Amino acid sequence: MGQVISRQLCRAAEKGYTLLELLLYIAIIGVLLTAVTTFFGVTADARVKNQTVAEVNDQATSIMDYMTQTIRNATSITSPAAAASGVSLTLVVPTGSLSPTVFSLSGTTLQVKEGAAAAVPLTSNDVQISSLTFMNLTRSGTSGTVQISFTINRVNPGSHNEFDYQKTFTASAEIGW
Repeated sequence: MGQVISRQLCRAAEKGYTLLELLLYIAIIGVLLTAVTTFFGVTADARVKNQTVAEVNDQATSIMDYMTQTIRNATSITSPAAAASGVSLTLVVPTGSLSPTVFSLSGTTLQVKEGAAAAVPLTSNDVQISSLTFMNLTRSGTSGTVQISFTINRVNPGSHNEFDYQKTFTASAEIGW
């Protein structure tokens, strides 16, 4: 009986973890930390991708709204000629100091030149415009209609997937509408 009590006392005095238990706990914590780190990495990439999509869409919508409103306020289309297309659009507008108003591409930046003023960029350095086309859809007896089409994409100098996004926008506007 004395031996049984002494064994129980010895076990009670030996508190702690075995090497196998410690390795198991470390492995479980490692797996959990890897999962949490992966989750936060994927979340950060998704946030950047969403910001990229929003930036491209916001700039394109703003540009398209500005150009279609300017066309609606114009009095005539100088170029491209009727039933032709071109890479620039020249409009005669009612305000003399803003006439002619010319939309064109300078490299990959869309710009507007109003009257004698210097050309002003309509896009930021974060996006690029390509495939800009203005098609004059004017028929005889109408005041003039222009179809605008362009592709806009996010500048991606490091070729990161989260910055890789492009979209093509097309709209039409009628003069004096």
